[in-house]
Amino acid sequence: METRRYFVQMKTRMTLTLLLLLCSAALLRAQEYRPTYDLFTLENGLTVILHGDSTLPLLSMNMAYRAGSSRDPAGKTGIANIAGEMLLTGTKRVPREELLRLRETEGVSIQAQTSVDWLNIASVFPAGMLEDAIRIEADRMKNAEESVSMEIFNAMTGALKREHARRQKKALGTLMQQIYHELYAEGHPYRHSTIGEEGDIDTLAIDDVRRFMQSFYTPSNASLTISGDFDAAAVRELVKNHFGDIPAGRPSRWKNIPDTFQPIGQGAFIREDRMEFNQLHLIFPTVRYGHTDDAVLHILANVLNGSAHAVLQQGMVSVNPAVLRAEVYQSTHEIGGNFWISITVTPEAKLQPLYGQIMQLLESLASEGVTEEEIIAARNKAAMDFYTPQEAFYGFGGRGDLLNLGMMYGDDPLLLYELYDHQQTVTSADIQRVASRYLIKDNQLVVSAVPMGKRPYAVQP
Repeated sequence: METRRYFVQMKTRMTLTLLLLLCSAALLRAQEYRPTYDLFTLENGLTVILHGDSTLPLLSMNMAYRAGSSRDPAGKTGIANIAGEMLLTGTKRVPREELLRLRETEGVSIQAQTSVDWLNIASVFPAGMLEDAIRIEADRMKNAEESVSMEIFNAMTGALKREHARRQKKALGTLMQQIYHELYAEGHPYRHSTIGEEGDIDTLAIDDVRRFMQSFYTPSNASLTISGDFDAAAVRELVKNHFGDIPAGRPSRWKNIPDTFQPIGQGAFIREDRMEFNQLHLIFPTVRYGHTDDAVLHILANVLNGSAHAVLQQGMVSVNPAVLRAEVYQSTHEIGGNFWISITVTPEAKLQPLYGQIMQLLESLASEGVTEEEIIAARNKAAMDFYTPQEAFYGFGGRGDLLNLGMMYGDDPLLLYELYDHQQTVTSADIQRVASRYLIKDNQLVVSAVPMGKRPYAVQP
């Protein structure tokens, strides 16, 4: 592997072999773990997953709606973000003051996050507050639009305007939005950021938020996971009593998502900004979450940059003092994904040679594959990333959250566990196949970010 020796210190790799093999045995045993659960669906379409865990006297509620920013109406982006934030301001029967009291006196925690695909709400209550937890979540769904007031709406649109103004002033603050505009065509649901387009804020009205909530915060468009120390029969009855009479609504699902792949060609742009470093971003469009190649691309990202001994770290970061930082990851969503390689270097370093080295490395992966040691290290990194958050059954990233997302992505609470198992079977041949299919010049957006007046330091389109 003469080409690979240019990038990787072979001696360093060999000294890791025994340690990696020892670690792999324990981690492969861990992949057999599956959380137990009970699944049922109410007549109105609400899917409910019960996951018992008596290790802590806590109760966790994970509610997910298909109501991410990809559902924003055309010309009114940012609605999903505003609607999700408003749900935290209280419910019809449990106003904001009562929620604040529960947080201070009972240790109740309620958080929400709006992503491209979902609105996720994660709540943690003491185990003795089972009915309170279910009642609050049901009231949040049943009377979502009741939380919308002109005062809160004005406060949130004002906060969005300030955030857009802050990003305009911050170096590279609007770079991601610029990248989305290059990657996605007009009208694509992923073309705007979660906070929306700056020009859309003044078009938003309070009734837009109410209509969004009425359309998407419905039983048939949601999944609820309840985790913790409880009696399953009692929970079933409480869920039926509090959620059962809510009108079903309509599910919001993408239809006919193609699994075929077509390279986008090669695009490039240069961004001059107020910064003191140079940055190179290579973005390769790939596949949706759950696609067969998604697991391979996640392992490939670890092969490149999963540890201090990964290929990119050994070949660039460790041996080139001009390289300050490297990031590699596969970002996947419900209907598509992208593979990112981002390198930050000192302002004296030109990006054109760096781009050539990275593409040479990717070509070598496609033609030569990777070593068994590199595959084992990448799998181990995937195992650590997957299982460490699952020490908790509550919160974002906990077991309840993963079961809920599996239901949202593929109508299977164990979907994420199955995808993880797929990662643990990735081979060198798989790496070669996806590298040669996706990480190529005919399927990339090359973004150079340089200080003002430093265009010659960028990759020239």
